[in-house]
Amino acid sequence: MTKSTLTEEEKWYFDLHGFLVLKGIVTSESLKQMLNIIQNWLKMDESDLPPPVTRGRQEPCKTHINNIQYGHRIFQDLAMDTNILRVVAGLTMHSPRLFHYNFTMMTKDDQAKGSFHRDDSGFKFPPDFRNPHNDYQAGNGKIYCSHIATWIALADVPANTGFCVVPGSHKSSFQTPENLPVKHDPPTSITIPLQAGDVIVFSTNLLHDASPWTEDYPRMNIFQRYQLSVYFNETGKEGYPLEEYRNQISDEQYELESLSKEEKVAVYRALLGSST
Repeated sequence: MTKSTLTEEEKWYFDLHGFLVLKGIVTSESLKQMLNIIQNWLKMDESDLPPPVTRGRQEPCKTHINNIQYGHRIFQDLAMDTNILRVVAGLTMHSPRLFHYNFTMMTKDDQAKGSFHRDDSGFKFPPDFRNPHNDYQAGNGKIYCSHIATWIALADVPANTGFCVVPGSHKSSFQTPENLPVKHDPPTSITIPLQAGDVIVFSTNLLHDASPWTEDYPRMNIFQRYQLSVYFNETGKEGYPLEEYRNQISDEQYELESLSKEEKVAVYRALLGSST
């Protein structure tokens, strides 16, 4: 299948801004189940977490739980969600590879200061060179994004806090100004209000970071990163799939995490659904 799975409006908006917001993707019942599982993992002693699930902390206000799809099937089901994969596939020439998957929690901290950044492969290309691991192109009615991410809200995100981006910066060719504040300051930078269950899909070449969280309840989200499956393997020896824990994920999940030049089952389902 060669037809883009993105609508014309989605292509126009993503090319202009560098992100899309998908509304109401995760059901309230699934949200409740995910949060119950995560809350249990947050309370556990780290040594009691089901391997290869791990927990880490970025002081003083961020906590991560990694490899969550290996810890419970519901997170594999989320990775297989055709509403998300339809967009992911449309941005990666129908060849995405999931290579990073975690939960992040942020609490209020008046002293927290972010810094806009772009994600990369760890290999720093010289100035004026395009990084093929994080490239963006558009042409012939299609979009090519070799590195994208999803940001899935597990709790409501009100205006003026949370995920913050510089719209259109995925195509910028100039040096970012120093000390650009990570805050809602349109038109340069914006935060994106979300309801629990909404999903942001964005180019990781888009300048982004977390603005200080202002609510009394924690910001909770799931973060997934994809790269072009055909060429890139930037995660090294500890990258997905985790062979030691192969029996803890489905065949389709294993395929989604693997390098491949073939069309993947989960992607095929997303493409099939978009054509009906």
